[in-house]
Amino acid sequence: MIAIIFDMDGVLVDGEPLHFAAAGEILAPLGIDLDIETYKGYMGRSGHDIWEDLRGRFGLHLDYDVYQRRYGAAVLEAYRTQTRALPGARALLDRLHAARIPCALASSSRREWVRTALDVLDFARYFRVVVAGDEIAAGKPDPEIYRTAAERLGVAPADCVAFEDAPAGIASARSAGMRVVAVRTDLNRGLALDGADRVLDSLEQVDLTWLTPGGVQPAASAG
Repeated sequence: MIAIIFDMDGVLVDGEPLHFAAAGEILAPLGIDLDIETYKGYMGRSGHDIWEDLRGRFGLHLDYDVYQRRYGAAVLEAYRTQTRALPGARALLDRLHAARIPCALASSSRREWVRTALDVLDFARYFRVVVAGDEIAAGKPDPEIYRTAAERLGVAPADCVAFEDAPAGIASARSAGMRVVAVRTDLNRGLALDGADRVLDSLEQVDLTWLTPGGVQPAASAG
């Protein structure tokens, strides 16, 4: 049996701009201008890893718990009021559901954020398993989150296809033993999506005939 495991932000949900705006909102009063190119390097990574890098890069003295509380509240409100699905997401989930292909979600976002986004879009019903970033010990690019999702689905990693948008997520899924389809967005254009078996401009390009036991048929050329 084949299974599909999706990242959330940047794949199904246009969440990365929400995170970028929230981080900028918290850091600006500290005199820090978080530019988009710097932020791109954090895409797909855990909140604590991002914080450690920000602290070293900018010499932050703000307590981590205070930052996370402010950031978490800003992101949650953004998910409540600004969540939107990316092109092709709902149609692809409908097709996978109709084909009875089991799906899981493996997101670096917190469970509260994930639940809110899925509820706003009515996406929760598509997933047998949801694994959030605050429920694992090691964030992407560590393979733990993808291995956990596959285990809970009861499917071998070699029979899972991961959909990702960030280098850290691609590395996580590959290390877990999965094939990977990468999706381009406005934010990840220019990033090397090395390790993906296919690179698409949107989920609208997904052909279910690619998805086979053992992974995804490789493309003749990546687009």
